[in-house]
Order: sequence, then C-alpha cells, then structure tokens
Amino acid sequence: MRIIVFSGTGGSGVSTIAAGTACLLAASGKPTLVFGLERGLGAALDSLLDVEPQAVAENLDGVEGHGGLSSVDEFRDFLTMLLDFRNMDAELGDDLSAVPGVSVIGRLLELEALISSGDYQAAVVDAGALTHFLDLPAALDAAARWLDRLFAPRQQTVFEPFLRAFAGDTVAAGEDVLDAGRELLGRLATLRDLLTDPEVTSVRLVTTTSSTAVDRMSEALAVLGLFSYRADVIIANRLLPETVDSVFFDGCRKRQTESVAALGELSPGPVVIGVDLQSAAPRGQKTLTSLARGIWGKGDLTAFLAQTEEHSVARMGNNWELRVFLPFANRDDLRLEETDEGVAVHLNGRRCVLTLPEDVASASAKSWTYEGRFLTVMLGR
Repeated sequence: MRIIVFSGTGGSGVSTIAAGTACLLAASGKPTLVFGLERGLGAALDSLLDVEPQAVAENLDGVEGHGGLSSVDEFRDFLTMLLDFRNMDAELGDDLSAVPGVSVIGRLLELEALISSGDYQAAVVDAGALTHFLDLPAALDAAARWLDRLFAPRQQTVFEPFLRAFAGDTVAAGEDVLDAGRELLGRLATLRDLLTDPEVTSVRLVTTTSSTAVDRMSEALAVLGLFSYRADVIIANRLLPETVDSVFFDGCRKRQTESVAALGELSPGPVVIGVDLQSAAPRGQKTLTSLARGIWGKGDLTAFLAQTEEHSVARMGNNWELRVFLPFANRDDLRLEETDEGVAVHLNGRRCVLTLPEDVASASAKSWTYEGRFLTVMLGR
C-alpha cells in the first residue's frame, strides 16, 4: 500500500492536484482510492461523489467529505453508546463529535476501513487546507491515547462470576462499550502507524507563491516533523507560464521566482516542483491525467522524492539523548512537559506525546535544547 496525502494553502489547487495524481495512478494500472476529507474532489473529477466509494474510472474509486449528510459515523456512534451507558444525555455524542479535530476522527475511521479492505494498492488523500490538516495529527494521536487509557485490556478477577450474577445486563453492556472502544483504538493506532510510516506515506504540500508561502510551508514542515509525518514534495502552483512575456507581468514573475527560490532553500527538505497556471480550471479525468503527468513526469508515481529524518533515542553514558526532527520551529513557541507516557512537546497550541523505549521510560528530562532543526532532550535517572 502506498498513501499520498495532499494539503496546502487555501485556494492553491490541492483537490485538483490530488485528483490528477489519483487519475494518473489508476491509469498506470494500480487500483486506487481517492479520498477527500472535505469537498472539492467531485468538482475536479467532474463526478458526483458520495460518502460511499463511487467508481470514477477504471481502477479508480472516489469518496468525498460527507458535509453532514452521512448517517454513519463510528466515532460519534461510540460516544453516544458510551454516554448512554453512563446514564448521560446520549445527544451529547453529536456535540462532542462536532468539536474541531474530533469531528474528523469518524472520517479517518472510514479511510482506515477502506485502506484495510485490501481492494486498493494506492490511496490519495485530499486533506484540504493546512489550517485544518495540521490539527489532524494531534487529533489522531490524542484520540488513540484517550481510548488507550479508557479501554486498556483488563484482567478478569475472581469476583467476575459474582459481578455477572448480580449485575448481568449492566456488565454485558459495559463489556460491549469496552469491546467497541478497544476495536476503535486498534484501528486508530493502525491508521496512525500507516500515516507515520516513512515507507508507506508521504505528505505533499501545495501552495501559491504568495508573500506568506514560505512561512506557511515552514510551519507545516515543523508540525509534520514533530508528529513523524514524512513530507517529500512542495508544489508551487499557478506560476506564470514562460509564454506570458508581457512586461506588465515582470514584477509578478520576479516575486514568483524569488518565492520559489526561497521554498527551495527549505533544505534539506522536500523537493520543490513548479506548476504553471492553466488557461482554464482543469476538470475531468483526461485533463487531470495530463496535468499530473506534467507534474510528475514518467517516473514511478509511488516513489518518495525526498528523505526525512526520524526521531531517535541514544544512550549517552549514564543518560539518554532524545533527538526530535523539528525543522523551522521557533524556539519561543516550544514547551516541554513530562508525562506518565513520555515527553510531551507543545508547539503552537499542538501537543505531541513522544513515548520512550521501555528501558528509558523511567528516566526524567534533565534539559533540552533546540538548534539545527533538532530538538534534543537529555534524559536521566
């Protein structure tokens, strides 16, 4: 399985490029799923997509964000069951599942089910705008840890038969809730492992060459690095074609050239690919396939175009050194705390818990530094 996730600045053409990449993958003979967390794919593909997989072309199925139309949301349904078991207002499940960040968990469970079905060799995910996507890794991480705490495997005790005898229905209902929680935990953990596996998933960022492009891409790379997501491409979209040679556009071309050069200096980092402005919005499979072929060339679409650093823990005498790949972060935006699970790193309102190996778990943080794109935490007993 190969997963390619697209996100980018608003209005930069994320859905169009994601749809084109999926069309090209399908045309190469790979059974492909294109999955949209938000709206946009259907318009680009000129197809009516729904919450269930729709056949778009040979080897290509499409799914698009439900926009409140779906009556099925496994995470919302689980919350409702949990609240009902605790004799609380079950309608709170709808409210809780609508909280930003939490609201996407149900969609991610749908994605996990489709990926795990074995029906596809590749999945292209249109994750929408960066403003929403950069909250996704933290939400997925927190949801998995939350379920892990609530529904960790429990050993039966000698009192179990007596509990069942005196509280039969209640115990059975509780076991149903626990079993559902454990099942969701396993699937969220599976999806998180897939999305952070550098041999399976990469994130490809799309941007225009606006004055904020470098800052937005730097923030994205910092967040993705913290949560161990591999970013291998930045697409600078809607550049003025060389055929536009009027002096009227000289200033615009100069700014674009400078912006692309600045993006290229986010190095070592993702490959930067420039894409020309199209004379008309690309629509339909044929046009999208042609656009994608122009972007990716004739090489292997599933190849990774840039390497990435990974987090590591190494022994240093009587201590341990935790190195976290965290490019382009601002030191003033970083805060660390110790937790029962490891070291929690706070970055711009996002929290990532870095679990430690078993032989290091009892160590405490002594000091930390941030320089050269790495956060270094010294641990000792």
